[in-house]
Amino acid sequence: MTTRISLLARRIAIATLLLALTSGCALDGHSGAAGAPAGYQSDVSEVQVISAVVGGKNIFIPSTIVVIAGKPQTLSVFNTADKPHGFSIKGLSIEKVLMPGEETRIELPILKGSEIYTIGCQLHPPHRTATLVVVPAR
Repeated sequence: MTTRISLLARRIAIATLLLALTSGCALDGHSGAAGAPAGYQSDVSEVQVISAVVGGKNIFIPSTIVVIAGKPQTLSVFNTADKPHGFSIKGLSIEKVLMPGEETRIELPILKGSEIYTIGCQLHPPHRTATLVVVPAR
């Protein structure tokens, strides 16, 4: 069941990324809509994430986190639960324990564009996963 949900979440993230990329931005170095440079830009350097228990399952909100490639990014993760939970991104060798009622700052390495990573709980693998989507910078 968890594998099916994880696969569905990944497919939704990929579809969302493809929709965003085809709605005016290009990856091949050519201009996007109205002559704008290809890629994305953002002045956001920190993304807030909540670890919460909903219906007896721990989830990450938002379940799809989008960041821009090539710049420092921080995830600020707040655990609203009454017990510790994990936060891991295996593809980036990140593994943290989120203490109850505390905020944990996770510095991401400089990421390359067009990558998708699965976020999970290494302490409780059956918990819901989230997705980290890295889009190319402008």
